[in-house]
Amino acid sequence: MANPFRKLIDALSNGLQKMANGETSGERASRKSQQVQQSVATLLYETARVDHEVRDEDLHVAEDCLRELFAMSTVQARTLLAHAAQLRHRPTSYHPLSKVINEHFSAEEKHRLVEYMWRVAHADREVDMYEDHLVRKIADLLYVPHRDFISAKHRARGKAR
Repeated sequence: MANPFRKLIDALSNGLQKMANGETSGERASRKSQQVQQSVATLLYETARVDHEVRDEDLHVAEDCLRELFAMSTVQARTLLAHAAQLRHRPTSYHPLSKVINEHFSAEEKHRLVEYMWRVAHADREVDMYEDHLVRKIADLLYVPHRDFISAKHRARGKAR
């Protein structure tokens, strides 16, 4: 008897939660996933943009990184980057983006993201001081240890050659 009663309570709870939040747990998970993907895309785009010259090479590398990290299509990656490129979606602070990533990424995923940012910075074979500063800042906000930051930089440099 407890099992059918539990199902009823769970169904009512889910219904109330949906009414209160306007979304189901599946919809909430999907929204969170999209938020994480957009945060990462924004950081990759900012890495391409921060030297005041967004090149095709930068965007191609950013697309590849998004596809690797999230197993998405090129069209999906381009859509995320196009969204990040819009002036109204540009961040005024990196703290909200890093907060989303810190809440949802493992330490290994954060290290990969820093490496991907370095890949974008190295895409034009020249790392600008602003690119270097941005990657350092994000690595600090993501609590990536300095040794992992440096090893990510070296791996990205090796792939750029």
